[in-house]
Amino acid sequence: MLSCKEISKLVSESLDHKLTLRQRMEMWMHLRMCRLCSAFRRDLLRLRNGMRQHGADVDAAETNPSETDAGEATAGETSAGEASARLSAEARQRIKRALSSTDR
Repeated sequence: MLSCKEISKLVSESLDHKLTLRQRMEMWMHLRMCRLCSAFRRDLLRLRNGMRQHGADVDAAETNPSETDAGEATAGETSAGEASARLSAEARQRIKRALSSTDR
């Protein structure tokens, strides 16, 4: 039987391309017995689906710009995708503190 490390690689590979029948069977057997690897696979699938949904949302925002100024972005935002990706001032400060503490 494959180790958890090997299964995690197979799970990741399975998201990008089709595995061989043998790989799929080995992965399936391991996932039936290992809760941690099953959770890892579930989390990867959720992450992939979330990223796909986010991509679809950004694509929709780019194809349907706001009505403001005949579809031009307002002064504070260049696109809907970029506007939603901005960090709050509090989040920026937390990141700066974390980075400065690791530089020491």
